[in-house]
Amino acid sequence: MTTLIKQLQSMYDLELYSNVVRVCDLALTSAEQKPECLLPLHKFQLVLLYGDSLYKTQQYLQAESLYRQALQMRKNLLKNKSTSNKLPEDQNELISDVVIRFKIYRCCIALREVKAAMEMLQSIPARSRTPKINMALANLYKDGGMERSAITCYKEVLRECPMALEAVESLLKLGIKGVEVNSLVVEVTSDLSWLNLWFKAQAQLYSRDFSNAIQTYKSMDTHGLLKDNTSLLVNLGYCHHYLCEDDDAIAVLQRAMRLDQNLIFGRDLLSTLLASSGKSDHVQHLENLTPTFDMSSWSSEHWVVLGNYMLATKKYERAAYFGQQALFLSHSKNVEALLLKARTLLELSKYQDAAHHCTEAIQICPFRYDLHQCLVECYVKLNRLREADSMAQNACKQLNYSPQSLTLHASVLLKDPMTSGKTVRKLLEKAVGSDKNISTNAICMLVEYLEQEQQYEQARQLLTRFIDHNPSSRLHQLLGDCYVNLQKDDEAFHHYNVALRLDPNNQRATEGLNSIGRNLSLSKRDSYYTCVGETSYTSPGTSEADEEIFPQNDTDPWPANNSF
Repeated sequence: MTTLIKQLQSMYDLELYSNVVRVCDLALTSAEQKPECLLPLHKFQLVLLYGDSLYKTQQYLQAESLYRQALQMRKNLLKNKSTSNKLPEDQNELISDVVIRFKIYRCCIALREVKAAMEMLQSIPARSRTPKINMALANLYKDGGMERSAITCYKEVLRECPMALEAVESLLKLGIKGVEVNSLVVEVTSDLSWLNLWFKAQAQLYSRDFSNAIQTYKSMDTHGLLKDNTSLLVNLGYCHHYLCEDDDAIAVLQRAMRLDQNLIFGRDLLSTLLASSGKSDHVQHLENLTPTFDMSSWSSEHWVVLGNYMLATKKYERAAYFGQQALFLSHSKNVEALLLKARTLLELSKYQDAAHHCTEAIQICPFRYDLHQCLVECYVKLNRLREADSMAQNACKQLNYSPQSLTLHASVLLKDPMTSGKTVRKLLEKAVGSDKNISTNAICMLVEYLEQEQQYEQARQLLTRFIDHNPSSRLHQLLGDCYVNLQKDDEAFHHYNVALRLDPNNQRATEGLNSIGRNLSLSKRDSYYTCVGETSYTSPGTSEADEEIFPQNDTDPWPANNSF
């Protein structure tokens, strides 16, 4: 029977897995009829080859059963040693039970039986655990919220393999200081300058020092170090996004995708940013990101890309379905998938469900503004302003009172008629004063507030101070409004024209231009600035040509709402 084992092993080495499965099935049935024809040792080897081939052909449940059978057979072989079942001379011992247990773990993971997978690895004595086993166990501990156990296992990995970058990054994500992690890998970083810089940038990223992380990444994106490395560029894109510099994030991520059109890491984030930008040209870029290969090979990120494309084109039923597919593949750990599902449910007026998904996403990544903004919007839509205010205050704490979080809080307070105007003004002034990038939203909200208080000169001074740094159509239109109220029609005429040159679809600028000389009191006009409760995906002005890109109704048949 040694000939049978050799032939099966040869076919397995040649990757003829389905053929091995057929032969093993017949051979084991024959052995049941005539046990004396197959020695226990050979049967053990046959069962292992059968299990390995079943695993390779993705028949995980049957493979797990055979591995467990092999584990028991090994115990019996060790208990009943005899001349007939000794190993061949060219082998010294039976395959380790540690190896078999790891095979069972892989089957459990493929079958999404996480608890069983963890129990199988935990059954391996600590002294017998290889770096591969410690790494797998650490990932399970981390996903299960057992952070202390995860940290211990990751450190064990680094003691034997100091260049295990995934273990390094996982320790940093779990809050271990960069200095402590560096002490575990210092023997390899001393000779590799680029690796030392990489560790430094990753430590800054996971300690939320995003500004310095950006500088470190940029210093590596040079010839002689890591120029055009896609992982570096994607991490750089994430840093820009965490600082709400989404235009910079999009530019960096698009550069990474041009370098590697099949890149998966960061693809879902780019699709999220393109979908939420509200620019029609970004919808075309988003369409180019959608996968064209067989659906069975799609990862969670690919489903998110397609879902965001459906969201951008207002096909919300489909977007929700694709978001659910992404969540299923990622075990609900993909932040972009959670945000996609939340935004889609928000559009479908399922505000409570959307809030639930936002809350899950914030637990995974609490330092992303867009997650907090979506959650606050959900509570505003539910008319639960007290909870919205509480969530906005939490956003301020989590985001270290960034200008965006302060503006978000102010927008919630503006919804509450009981809120003091001084409180809103104080928040907006703080947001404008601390905003190094001079975002338009906080300035516009403060200007609108000042106009409502008829403090036109203060509003004009504020706009004049910032308009050169960010000459947007919106700011010029607001400045035109101020000059109309100050009865300076020539200046108002100039800024309305500039606003329309920058954005011909700025309807408020057109109305302001037509109102010059009519003594129209702009203080009576409705406020048009974007607050919580208004979607951020679509442009304020959509041309006729855009109607084809943004269809108004999703009329194609698709799973009903209750399917997701």
